[in-house]
Amino acid sequence: MKKIRSIFNIFAVFLVMIIAGFAILYIYSTSSLKESLMQAAKIQMEYSKMLLGQKIKEIEIEADGILNSDDLKTLHLTLIEEYDAYRYVTDVNQMKEYLKGRQKSNVGMAQFILYWPKAQRIITTTALSGVKDVMLEPVEDNQWFIYENEVYFVRKYVTDWDDTDDEPYLIIRMERDYLYKLKTMASGMKGGGTMLLYSQKKSLFSGSETEKELLRSMGEAGEGNSVVQNLPGENLKGGYTKSGSTSGESASYLSISKGKYQLVSSGALKNGLELVSYYPLKEMMRPVSNINRITGSLLVVLLLIGLIFMLLYYNNILLQLRILTGKLKQVEGGNFTAQIMALPNNEFGYVFRQFNRMVTRISQLIESTLKEQQLRNQAELRQLQLQIHPHFLYNSLSYIVTVADQPEAVTEMAVHLSSYYRYCTKNKTITTIGEEVSYAKAYLAITAMRKDLEYSIEVSKDLYDKRIIPLILQPIIENAIEHAIEERENARHIYVKVYELGSGALCFEVSDDGDGMTEEEIDALFKRLSKKEREEEESVGLWNVNQRLINYYDESAGLRFGKSIWGGLMVSFTIDVLPKEMENDGINRR
Repeated sequence: MKKIRSIFNIFAVFLVMIIAGFAILYIYSTSSLKESLMQAAKIQMEYSKMLLGQKIKEIEIEADGILNSDDLKTLHLTLIEEYDAYRYVTDVNQMKEYLKGRQKSNVGMAQFILYWPKAQRIITTTALSGVKDVMLEPVEDNQWFIYENEVYFVRKYVTDWDDTDDEPYLIIRMERDYLYKLKTMASGMKGGGTMLLYSQKKSLFSGSETEKELLRSMGEAGEGNSVVQNLPGENLKGGYTKSGSTSGESASYLSISKGKYQLVSSGALKNGLELVSYYPLKEMMRPVSNINRITGSLLVVLLLIGLIFMLLYYNNILLQLRILTGKLKQVEGGNFTAQIMALPNNEFGYVFRQFNRMVTRISQLIESTLKEQQLRNQAELRQLQLQIHPHFLYNSLSYIVTVADQPEAVTEMAVHLSSYYRYCTKNKTITTIGEEVSYAKAYLAITAMRKDLEYSIEVSKDLYDKRIIPLILQPIIENAIEHAIEERENARHIYVKVYELGSGALCFEVSDDGDGMTEEEIDALFKRLSKKEREEEESVGLWNVNQRLINYYDESAGLRFGKSIWGGLMVSFTIDVLPKEMENDGINRR
């Protein structure tokens, strides 16, 4: 009996050890999976939050750009001065077209509204019937608000000359489709989803019954011990909600009639919105639950083949969790190309497939963001290029009128003007040195016919086919004529030289015989040209060329200044030769 008892005792001890070991493994598996899935949910949430925050900043920057535009300033001056109806209608239409153009060029911005509170005047890019008075009454400067489930940003146009002016407000509405895309982007778990909330746990989009029940429970929890941080803000009339400060991310659990859910919140953003993702714990833990049931039903067998089963258990469960945890750590470290290639034929296969899809989706979103940044750089480059326009058309036409009795002079001027404008209106991203030099010659020839000017251009024909960005010589030459030749008596020489350095780089020099500049004046000029934003009263020519050279090549391609052979000013820059494959490439090379 004692031996039997000892056997039973050994069996009982062994059974307890098996049960204890099983319990420990179950707890470890559950906690590891919860932690891994929580990390994956947080990564998706943080990425969606980053995109939404980036769009908020873009809208605020866009508002500043519109309020500082020449079109708005012109329209505002027209309104505060005595104006005729034609001028008013022209300025309003020009402002409306400008707003429509900004709306088309910006993803995520659905409507632009200009509102003068005293005159009750409204300019909008959509139907005027969609702008309600109750929405406009409480607007404040630099304020986000939500009205009838639409998100708006307000920025006021402030003038310095008169405090009594009817200063307009610019209101920008975020696009609902863009917000819905961000909302769905943060969802990845089966049976889960994402809600986009604002004041007092109100949803920006209509949701399922599960979402409605979660919102009710979150509201009830907010009255006692809150499990989810509440968004800041207050309710105003007409469904109008103002945004407040932001709060940080949080994660929690909430039980409703359909079971227990894991919630991951982004915290309230600057515009008063909050992303809240929810995942059913039952679905999250299904792989572990299934394995636990199978393991429990085979407990007697495991007592007989314990060692073999422990090895199988390690290979089929712990190893899979280790693979999943290791891959998640790679993703957490920034490796968004991590994939689990060996998919097991069990419940972990579903988890691994979801992991692979999630990482692929994040990688695609990052690639999309990078491409968007490249396109934004391209648009900036083209915008800088389009700032250069001829400034002497009227003078040239006046010259033709003056020499109308001299057919040869009229013909020569017409030929040069034709060449000049044919080049500067091509809207090309890449040109050749030959075309750029021909354009500069046309400009100098036109100027020489009107003024006492002598010029010389030295460039080897071997360099004519080299590719460069257009409109970089003429603005420098024009600046030399206006600020050197015309400001000094008897100054009349312009010398342009293009040559190749030993390293293969191209050097461009424009010299004049003006008064030149002191070291202090050159330093001050260099600082002005290095600014990202040009002052309105400053000349656009040299600043534009300097910004385009740096934007397309690199910092070393910026303008440099020194003394010319006559003691005047020499402006130069050095650039690398563009390869053949980049002839039609308009994207920033950096």
